[in-house]
Amino acid sequence: MLQDLSKYIIKDGPTLLLVVAVKALQVYADDQLGAPKMKKIKSIAYTTGRHFVEDKRELKICAKLNHANILRIHGYTYGFGPFPAIISPWAENGNLTVYLENQGAGSDSRSTIPAGKFSIRLRDIIAGLQYLHANSVIHGDFNGPNVLIRADGTACIADFGLSLMYSEIVSASQASWTSTLKGNMRWMAPELLAEREDGSQARPSKQSDMYSFGGIMLQVLTNKVPYYHLTNDAAIILCIVKSQTPPRFRYPELPEQYWPIIEQCWSTDPRDRPSTKGADTTISNEFNLLSISR
Repeated sequence: MLQDLSKYIIKDGPTLLLVVAVKALQVYADDQLGAPKMKKIKSIAYTTGRHFVEDKRELKICAKLNHANILRIHGYTYGFGPFPAIISPWAENGNLTVYLENQGAGSDSRSTIPAGKFSIRLRDIIAGLQYLHANSVIHGDFNGPNVLIRADGTACIADFGLSLMYSEIVSASQASWTSTLKGNMRWMAPELLAEREDGSQARPSKQSDMYSFGGIMLQVLTNKVPYYHLTNDAAIILCIVKSQTPPRFRYPELPEQYWPIIEQCWSTDPRDRPSTKGADTTISNEFNLLSISR
């Protein structure tokens, strides 16, 4: 059952029973326009117990999810901003981007790392996404920083709860807050940046999650984020809106057999993108071929 753990959160306690991550959304003013914007913050806190109180519909859905490649939600707390904050287990190895950098997954050192390691991470990630979609949960902010690595090296998907909860809390004009997070648009599907004829913005979907997965595949296999050669956010957004996906020649270290599935994930028409099951089958087949050849 979903729980409010506010009274059990200790920010700087001497006795630690369980280390957790507290993830919250904060509102801040635009420096130039004074308009409210939103960003996520992450911090470490500690909990000593659990307590039952009111149910929150969106978080209640997420709290029921239980999968090896999904970061569990312990509950929620207050005191970290104007909105409830989500409490999850602490991932010792950080997010995917940090993990890959620490493992030396770049092109200069790939030869020293077991090739199957990358396929295993991809299998973890697609398994987690497949579980979310099977339970009618759309992530909506799927990217490298939202994939965490546990102490044993298992990859798990995080922050899907934030997308669900805050889409209900913030106003309709702010419901696309994830698109304003600096850097995260590198993985974002083009339809999420387009405005509809009625002025509304497209909602995240399973297909937009799969577009993002294409970028995550690219990152895992090359240790380079999508559009790594672009440092200006406006330039990245322009490429996405024009359906100019990251060019193949900028990722020479990418195994050729993975490029077709990545391109399919990046299909302009969402209906042409693979399902999680289709992507899982392709990745599993490549992993099996790699195992046989070794």
